[in-house]
Amino acid sequence: MVLWEAPAAVYSRDAGGCGEGEGVQTETGKPVIVAVAGRKGGSGKTTTTLNLAGALAERGQRVLMVDLDPQASLTRLVLGGGAVGLSGIGAVLLEPQRRWEDLPHMVLPGVGLIAGDRAIETAAFTFADNPTGPLRLRRLLASVRGYDAVLLDTPPSLGFALNSALLAAQVAVLPTLLVQQDFDALADTLRLREELSELGGVERVLIVPNAVRNDSSDTRNLALLQAAYGALVAPAIPLAVAIKNALNDRQPVIAYEPKGQAAAAYRVLVAHLEQEVAGAIQA
Repeated sequence: MVLWEAPAAVYSRDAGGCGEGEGVQTETGKPVIVAVAGRKGGSGKTTTTLNLAGALAERGQRVLMVDLDPQASLTRLVLGGGAVGLSGIGAVLLEPQRRWEDLPHMVLPGVGLIAGDRAIETAAFTFADNPTGPLRLRRLLASVRGYDAVLLDTPPSLGFALNSALLAAQVAVLPTLLVQQDFDALADTLRLREELSELGGVERVLIVPNAVRNDSSDTRNLALLQAAYGALVAPAIPLAVAIKNALNDRQPVIAYEPKGQAAAAYRVLVAHLEQEVAGAIQA
């Protein structure tokens, strides 16, 4: 396994953090923006986004999920056939005069969704020669009120949507499987964050080992990940049938099996996320 360690000057962690139930909203009343990011498919970004939303909602937080994937995986997951033909985030990026308030669909108690659409691809093409294009999402989300957290589900590729998310968010959650391909993709995402750092955006990073098996291979590779990235690595999310069953039921595992091991793991992840939010606000 070959890992790339992020520079401490770019990805640091303070000792302080939010306590139980303090929530993630900033003192200004603006929601905290979290990018669930990574350039590789299959690492669990959409699953993580939905389950983070469920865990935050359980704590009384109001959450807005934004599907930045042109394939609209999150949108189709939670809305099924109701996702067809919806106007989504891409359309608003292309026409900033449109109101974002008209877009959210309430998909769970306390959780709204702005759909993904193919217009994201059109926006990427339209703004290809415009260096400020990826900042449109940041400007759009600056006006969002009525939510404590905005979760950005990103597509499995480098490019316009991922750049936009990393420039808009204060915190990046990076799910990764414990295999070399995912470690390589993680390194690429961290390098991209470095390259974008002069333009602002993500201040804190949380690496999430995802779908971790209780076997010698994953145990060894988890230790390698922790050795490379230290305190940036959150407690692992286990491989669990309950997570798959919850997705088939179009809901977070914390609602499907609230007393299970997987639900407990996402509660722990939310606690770590709140610590990162506190660090980002104090920075």
